[in-house]
Amino acid sequence: MTAERIVIAEDEADIRTNLSRLLRIEGFDVRAAEDGQAALDMVREQPPDLLLSDVMMPRMTGHELLAAVRADPRTAHLPVVLLTARADRSDVREGMNIGADDYLTKPFQRAELLASIRSRLDKAASQRQASQRLAEQAHRLTHFDPVTGLPNRGHLLLLLEQALRGASADHPVALWAVGMDRRMTVEPGAIAMDVWLRALAQRLVQLSSGGGAHPLSQAVVARVGDDRVVLMAPLRADGASGAELASAWQAGLTAPFELRGQEQFASIGLGWTLTTDAQTPAARLLAQAEQALVSAWQQPGTRLAQADEATAPAGQAPAPDPANSKWALHNDLHRALERQEMRAWFQPQVLASSTATIGFEALIRWQHHQLGLVPPLRFISLAEDNGQIVSLGAWMLEQACRFAAQASTPTAPMRVAVNLSARQLHDPQLAAHVQWALDATGLPADQLELEITEGTLMQDLQHTLNLLRGFKSMGVQLAIDDFGTGYSSLAYLKRFPLDVLKIDQAFVRNLCTDADDQAIVGTVIALARSLKLTTVAEGVETQAQHDVLRNMGCDVIQGYFWGKPMPADQAIDWLARRAATG
Repeated sequence: MTAERIVIAEDEADIRTNLSRLLRIEGFDVRAAEDGQAALDMVREQPPDLLLSDVMMPRMTGHELLAAVRADPRTAHLPVVLLTARADRSDVREGMNIGADDYLTKPFQRAELLASIRSRLDKAASQRQASQRLAEQAHRLTHFDPVTGLPNRGHLLLLLEQALRGASADHPVALWAVGMDRRMTVEPGAIAMDVWLRALAQRLVQLSSGGGAHPLSQAVVARVGDDRVVLMAPLRADGASGAELASAWQAGLTAPFELRGQEQFASIGLGWTLTTDAQTPAARLLAQAEQALVSAWQQPGTRLAQADEATAPAGQAPAPDPANSKWALHNDLHRALERQEMRAWFQPQVLASSTATIGFEALIRWQHHQLGLVPPLRFISLAEDNGQIVSLGAWMLEQACRFAAQASTPTAPMRVAVNLSARQLHDPQLAAHVQWALDATGLPADQLELEITEGTLMQDLQHTLNLLRGFKSMGVQLAIDDFGTGYSSLAYLKRFPLDVLKIDQAFVRNLCTDADDQAIVGTVIALARSLKLTTVAEGVETQAQHDVLRNMGCDVIQGYFWGKPMPADQAIDWLARRAATG
């Protein structure tokens, strides 16, 4: 065991010699300096385990030495014990304020000195161990999924990059993406997605190792999303093909699982891809596998798909794609929040009768690092497919609530409307995300309005109804968006605890010239009034449209006529200008 090292700074030769001899007898590795500057040079040359320093010394005092040690990041946490012949409390206080760990007054007893040194060394050792544990935990959190213990997306990409360096015609690298049907986790008593993914991961590890018909070497199973895992492995020219393995994995994963003491059957999709090109970017290959998984869910019966031509045929090097290709956007979405590229924009809503501003609709935008502002139509569907809509939605909830809290005044509270996607409605943490956003921002629940499209509302009716009732119990307002474009049944509509009905802009666009649109809008407003719902008309671009809607009895107007969607700071300025002009 290496002896602990101590540097002594003491200008009195006798004391320096006696201290050195005493500490060497106790087994310490000792270096001694006759002043503070010499000691500082020793510490910087090779940081010791502890510094023992006199206070009053030539060239550099003990306090100056201590300050220099604390200012250097390499020695900032070095244990320092100061020695002084003065018993002045102000002297002791000065040293402790600079960062001394202990203060001994000369003359001191041998036992007192050794006890102080041992206490400081033991404390430093404990701190190092704690720091090491924290570093290990941070590494694990950075590289591994906390639920399954599997490598996470970032770590998989690192491993995939290493594997791709050896890719060739004889040794292609393949990825199989396995996704779970999220609908299996929303029914009462259903098994949570995390439990399913742990079971799937364990089964994949077993299938790809000696427990399967096609054992693979260097196979890695990783969790890359809320509802999916990926198996990565280099293949051999004389081994099973990627297609054979895909079929084997799928067959193995459809066999029953023993969960909660019962047989459970997974509903999965499986997409796969491979490459023989060592120059293939790891992110591209992973994006291809996940895009193939999206295709697999669209396959009737088999739910098995190989990367299609849009993501490059298996066995061939993918052709160079522009930065704005579908796979690139799909992949970049996973880093968009981390890169702080997402933006929350807000469009005003005004009362039709008085034009007073009552709130805003929150709209997400993506400020891509290469492409600039990406329209929602280009990335929302991708986010739905790859699951990122869940994390984007949670982020958007917080941003919207924070904006509304900032925009509100005691006399003019501002509500904010946030859209929920079908994928979010099947996220078991959605209610927790909503409550957290309210708690974190202090926004009253009745100033948050959650919007659900008509088509989404009619999917999985009982689940949606239970979820909306939970939101109502929190005090949140609920809206049905794009009303009139879907297939709502009035009998069903009455069952939902709604507060707001939004008239789709498709009926507003030609409102002043199309008698049919006028009839539809008038009917919708009358229906809403009978159900005691507030009506909001979207897409209003002219004073004439506003006037017609007001005369029909529409409550709230939203559209370019009053304000385009704008970043939060601009929306606050817009609101201030309106307040200033009355």
